[in-house]
Amino acid sequence: MFDPSGDLANVADGLEAVRVTRRGSSVSTTVAHALRQAVRTREAQRSQGRYTAGDVVWHLPASELTEPPRPGDILVDAGGHRWTVLEAGQAALASRWRCVARDLAVLHGLDDYIDVEKAEFAKGTGGADEPSWHVWKAGLPARIQPASAAVRTEHDQQTTTARFKVFLADDVALDHTMRIRGPDGAVYSIVGLSKAESIDALLEIDAILQQVIP
Repeated sequence: MFDPSGDLANVADGLEAVRVTRRGSSVSTTVAHALRQAVRTREAQRSQGRYTAGDVVWHLPASELTEPPRPGDILVDAGGHRWTVLEAGQAALASRWRCVARDLAVLHGLDDYIDVEKAEFAKGTGGADEPSWHVWKAGLPARIQPASAAVRTEHDQQTTTARFKVFLADDVALDHTMRIRGPDGAVYSIVGLSKAESIDALLEIDAILQQVIP
């Protein structure tokens, strides 16, 4: 079993750089000599479902971190994949941190990529504030799932309001000035947000289909 007692950077091959971001923060620390290992299938089974075969173990040199990693922290690898730390502990005489982490985008099938657009308001020709939309976050892994549809009749005309759930692994700070553009160009207005306290839960967005692009 891999268990170096010395400097990880000098004793292991296959090292890579990762960025470590504290949960709820936008400030990240670069760790230049991280080592990735897959969780063995047997280990995943013995964890009674706590680990899956798709989880990984990251070994991070303690000397390259200003503070210890904690559950909920995010590791971003060179390929841009985000790994949520499920547990962290010291190893090898406190020379490194061993972190079990999970890619929530893969686990929850986030195979859509959405853009979050933000409105900037300016006075229009009639004097009212009119929005101009700009991409705020691009290419976020997501899953767009139909939730419900309500039909309303007004002035002898029927309109349908289609509601959707949008799931994101990225913990982004959304507000009422933003909207979602799906991979097919459809636009969704944001009407609500929720996220469970569990570190492996996804950000859940309540959205209404606003515009379909032909």
